[in-house]
Amino acid sequence: MDNFLDYLIKKSDIKNNEFYKYRPPRKAPAVKKEYTRITEPTAESYVVFDFETTGMNPQLNRITEIGAVKVTEGEITGTFNTLINPKQYIPYSITRVTHITNDMVKDKPTMDIVLPRFCEFIEDLPIAAHNAPFDMGFLLCSCQREGISINNPVIDTLWLSRRYNKECEKHSLAYLTKYFDIDLKNAHRAYFDALATCEIYKIIQQKYYALND
Repeated sequence: MDNFLDYLIKKSDIKNNEFYKYRPPRKAPAVKKEYTRITEPTAESYVVFDFETTGMNPQLNRITEIGAVKVTEGEITGTFNTLINPKQYIPYSITRVTHITNDMVKDKPTMDIVLPRFCEFIEDLPIAAHNAPFDMGFLLCSCQREGISINNPVIDTLWLSRRYNKECEKHSLAYLTKYFDIDLKNAHRAYFDALATCEIYKIIQQKYYALND
C-alpha cells in the first residue's frame, strides 16, 4: 500500500510541481570508480563522511545530504553538514529510513554549489566512510558530473572492522554502535552516522596499535 501511495504522490507531484520535473535517465554512462584504499588504520588526520541518497545507484540516483567531521591529530576540528536539493524525487521508501522529505530539500542548495565546498573541506586528507564503495561511488559520480577531480586516499571502516573486530558477529554501523556502546542519535542522518563512524575508526586504531605495539 505504501508503494502504491508513493507512486500516486510522485505522479501528482511531477505533473504539478516544477521541483519534480527532473527525470533521471534510464541509462547513464559508466563512471570510473577507482580510488586508493588505505589498508592500515594509522591516519591521525582525516575526514569521516556519510551520504544520504535518493536510491542505491550512484549513476542514476543523487545525494540528498552530506555529513562530515574533520579530525586533526585525533581531535575533531571541523564539521560539514548540509541537505541538498537532488533535483530528483525522494521515494517514500527512502524517506521512511532517512526521514528526509521532498519538502525538506526543495529550497536547499544543489550539488553544483555544495560539492566544491565539500571538496574544499576535505582538502587532500584521507577520507573515511563505513562501506566506502557505496559513498565513493556517489562522490566520484558527482565529481564527474561537475567536472571535479579528487584523489584522496580512502579509509573503509567496514573493511577494517572485518579485519580487526574479529569478535563481532556483524559489521554494520547499527551493530557496531550497539556492540561498542556508541551513542548513535538520528541513525541514517549523514552527520550523526559520520560521528559514529569516527568513533568506530578510533576503536579500530586502538586495536591496531595494541597488536603492533
